[in-house]
Amino acid sequence: MDDIHRILDVVANSKNAKVLATIIKAEGSAYKKEGASMLILGDKTRVGMLSAGCLEEDLVERAEQVWAAGEPLIVHFDMSEEDDLSWGQGVGCNGVLTVLLEPVKGELERNLRTVKKCLDVKKSVTRMKRFTKRLEPREDMYIVEDGRVFGTGDFMEQGCIQKLRNKNPLYDTEKGIKRDEHTSDLFFIHQMVPKPCLYVFGAGEDAKPLVSLAAGTGFHVTVIDWRPALCHNGNFPKANHLIVGVLEEVMEGLSITQRDFIAIMTHSFQKDRTILHKFKNTDVFYKGVLGPRRRTERLLGGAKIPEDIHSPIGLPIGAQGPEEIAVSIVGEMIKKMRKQRSAS
Repeated sequence: MDDIHRILDVVANSKNAKVLATIIKAEGSAYKKEGASMLILGDKTRVGMLSAGCLEEDLVERAEQVWAAGEPLIVHFDMSEEDDLSWGQGVGCNGVLTVLLEPVKGELERNLRTVKKCLDVKKSVTRMKRFTKRLEPREDMYIVEDGRVFGTGDFMEQGCIQKLRNKNPLYDTEKGIKRDEHTSDLFFIHQMVPKPCLYVFGAGEDAKPLVSLAAGTGFHVTVIDWRPALCHNGNFPKANHLIVGVLEEVMEGLSITQRDFIAIMTHSFQKDRTILHKFKNTDVFYKGVLGPRRRTERLLGGAKIPEDIHSPIGLPIGAQGPEEIAVSIVGEMIKKMRKQRSAS
């Protein structure tokens, strides 16, 4: 998943000196693409990564200079060469990367804190940083999904910005350098979306590896069950939120959005049916039901399973046991996010 969420957590909670490194342009094959970010702290520790390890040490050294100077820096890495003195040695990427290094202080730090607040309440944010044609950094503007704008600059008259202001991405985010059609200016566009939220209905044994794996791959996971003996931190230490209560009442109180993921796996036919009927016509990004298709059809009263319901849940990898089933489910959720991006 995107490292930006972990980076924003550190920015919000750490006073240690830090520099943000972001890929603003990638040509050819690269380990990560435009928008990938890494935070470098004063003690040289790193949050996130931009490559398979070939660039990080150099960026850490440059980060010290950036922090001392208090000014952003553009660095180009050509990994297409294969001689022993080049960045391409043993990397296998063969791409050219342009990286922006920025000291996280003052206005940038305040802006990133605001970005985190927006993402925490499930609102996407588009960063638009203006550069001259020689890639000299200029204004830095942020457009929130609800239309709010913060940062510096007053270039909202540009057509491309108005277009982005009206676009609320799910996971088909736009990132990279765009040239303004009216001027020679360049804009680095980085659309940041909230962390994907997974709601797991059912706190049985097979939910444990799913919650652990999903949380480890970047999902914000909520586990919901009516049994306090099962739904507790001891069973789900990686869960972000645990809810115990009457399912009908709990579901009424959830703030489900079209970016969210739902996995139904209570192993109770009546409760699965209640949950499925509640969310059958709800616009969410992913719905999955554990069990064979015949059971899901019975849950729907014999009706045809809608196309947006994944049944049986998970990729068809022949999964056996809770751990493999967890892999198939998380794999299917990630596949859908990536498929939407590629289709867009």
